[in-house]
Amino acid sequence: MKVALAAYFDPSESDEVKTGLLAWFCDELQDWTHEQVVWALRGWNRENPRRRPTPGDLVAMLKKARGEKLAREKIAAPVPQHEGMTPERAAEVAAELAAKFPALGLVTPRMMPEVKA
Repeated sequence: MKVALAAYFDPSESDEVKTGLLAWFCDELQDWTHEQVVWALRGWNRENPRRRPTPGDLVAMLKKARGEKLAREKIAAPVPQHEGMTPERAAEVAAELAAKFPALGLVTPRMMPEVKA
């Protein structure tokens, strides 16, 4: 990672400052692979060619990309079909709940809407 970040350090900075900055970057980015960090650095360079990123900038880019990927996967995943509850089972469940929680006045079978099978 040190090589990937070399472009972001000012040559006039002291070795102590460079070491501190590198430690900061490494600490914040340790959960991401080298390839992911390089991808984020390249993206940052394209979008912000005259500004140095902070580790938070890179993590935000990585999290956004991960979220978008998961959203695409979720959208593409087939939706499981729900068979629904039969009217008989709905009445059983309602009766069980009414028996367990009588003081709450829960829905009873007579209050249940008709369920078409």
